[in-house]
Amino acid sequence: MVDKNETNPPKSFLQKLRADTTGNTLAMAAAAIFPIIGVIGGGVDIGRGYMAKARLQQACDAGALAARRSMTADTISPTDQAIGRQFFDFNFPEGTFGTDPFVQVNGEDNPRFVNGTEARTVSGYAETTIPTALMRVFGNDTMEIKVSCTTRLDVGNVDVMMVLDLSGSMDWKADGSTTTVESEKRIFGLRNAVKDFYGTLGTGGGGGAVNNQIRYGFANYNSQVNVGKLLYDADPTWLVGGTADERWTYQTRRATWEITDPDFGPPKSSDTVESFESYTFLDGPECVNGYGNNEGVPGWFTPANTDNPIVSSTDNGTETTVTTVEYDYESWNGDTAPPPPGAVGQPFWEDCVRKVTTTTEVFDNPVPETVDVWEPGATNFSGWEYGQFSHDVSGYVASIDPNNDPVQRPTENGLELDRWDGCIEERDTDATITKDSTSITAAALDLDIDLLPTDTASRWRPLWRQIIYRRNGTTVGSSSCTSPSRRLAQYASVTSPGLDSVGNEVGGNFTTYVDGLTATGATNHTIGLIWGARMLSENGLFATENQYTGNGFPIGRHLVFMTDGVMNFNGTSYNPYGYNELDGRIAPTGTSNGNLDQIQSNRFQLMCQTIRNQGITIWVVQFGVNNVTANMESCASSADHAAPATDNDQLQAAFSNIAKTIGGLRVSQ
Repeated sequence: MVDKNETNPPKSFLQKLRADTTGNTLAMAAAAIFPIIGVIGGGVDIGRGYMAKARLQQACDAGALAARRSMTADTISPTDQAIGRQFFDFNFPEGTFGTDPFVQVNGEDNPRFVNGTEARTVSGYAETTIPTALMRVFGNDTMEIKVSCTTRLDVGNVDVMMVLDLSGSMDWKADGSTTTVESEKRIFGLRNAVKDFYGTLGTGGGGGAVNNQIRYGFANYNSQVNVGKLLYDADPTWLVGGTADERWTYQTRRATWEITDPDFGPPKSSDTVESFESYTFLDGPECVNGYGNNEGVPGWFTPANTDNPIVSSTDNGTETTVTTVEYDYESWNGDTAPPPPGAVGQPFWEDCVRKVTTTTEVFDNPVPETVDVWEPGATNFSGWEYGQFSHDVSGYVASIDPNNDPVQRPTENGLELDRWDGCIEERDTDATITKDSTSITAAALDLDIDLLPTDTASRWRPLWRQIIYRRNGTTVGSSSCTSPSRRLAQYASVTSPGLDSVGNEVGGNFTTYVDGLTATGATNHTIGLIWGARMLSENGLFATENQYTGNGFPIGRHLVFMTDGVMNFNGTSYNPYGYNELDGRIAPTGTSNGNLDQIQSNRFQLMCQTIRNQGITIWVVQFGVNNVTANMESCASSADHAAPATDNDQLQAAFSNIAKTIGGLRVSQ
């Protein structure tokens, strides 16, 4: 039998070493360590890189948004760029995640915020490097991180109605003191704020969207509102006087004239009496400028009426007695009159003589006819009758068109030419609305912003301040007519004309219009709010135009209400509700000014509620205060929609912030 060892002879050392596998694990581990380092290190370093890039992108977006929010012009300014960099640095301080310091790239700032490829957009760029932790084993010492971003105002269809208080206090400084320096005035700040608003919101879609519609309108007010030309151009029949021979009633006066009668002969009898009134010891100016012009001189003779001549008449059936009293300054002499005791400056004391001629004539058959003061052709003026009279106003309404003639308004001293400036009297309202009323009554047509005018009660009337008189013959005070309002229009640029939704021109360029806004008069917030809502509403007067958009999408409607004053509804002044002391349209005659202010303030709040109920967003900016007052804040859509402004800079910032919020600032890339 063969031993097994004889068939398998002993192995050599090399054979045994080759066959021994006990050390393979260590060798394999040593060989695999480099791939393992690559896999693990790459994951760690790439993860750090992704986190750094995400934070860098966030910082870029924040900086670009901040820079775009700061912009008020079409292009970015150094100030805007600096603000963008501040926000960037806040979100990504240099060295975040161990990144290397920022250095310029190809000679350009890094990071940087510049104008985007579309108008009114901002693009941001940033890049840096981050050292690797483990990949450096393979010679990759750093990783490059690079980001970009773009922001824009993403605007849909937006209508913005500016309701601007242009009362006299807007001509003051922000602190309420007066100034003659234009740049210190509140109105100067308002003009710039409105232009900044346009610069921020722009023409639509942040400059890049197609067919987006942004329109701007203006309802300027003081104690009045100037919408006459707007109404006349849209449809003259919306106005009393828009068609021929239409009349409106005013608290006024009418003239008594003697109309020539071919059968009227010389007077039946006549009696003339002359008398002289002489006064001495008047100084030269008193004698010549006062007494000599038939005017009263304090301490001396005062004529019964300063008109010259003075005419009165009585109708006695078939006979008419006409009495004419005429004062005639006769002479004065400064050489003979002795001075009064203690007088100084003897040569200046004069001797004044006035002749008074009284003529009474009795006629058999003259018939003085009372006619409108607007009708020329009558002769022999004989006096005024004061009261509430209706007059033909069609010519006065038509005179708002510069191609038409002004109307003639006879006075005692000749004809005056009047042209309508565009301020209106409101349509009928309800004087039973009080300061405590909680709803608008059906009779308050003025507070129905969508009611179409169909009759005298629902149409607007021309405000004619030159002919309003009290019963005692004195004129009634009135604010000057404010700057004309302008209905909603699109503006391709600040130097382009305003166009309505279908491309018809509604006015000149944006800048010229805004720079022409002027401040004068008292304050009636309600009349401005009414017309802002009326011109903005999707129903009513401008429904067809306000419902139309080229892209068919809905319209966001915003009313921006700016005021620097408090309600000042003066019942003894002439305004869109007539002369309340005699007309009693807003409240019973005799209502105090304080109560009138409260009533009108409540009407203001009722109007605010009506506007909000229609889905219109109301923004309020109150100038000259540190905090918005309760009545103004309650008008706004929310407390966040009301802002105070103590100076022109804050006013501009408030308007710009509203525009940015309306525009919906967003990152588009």
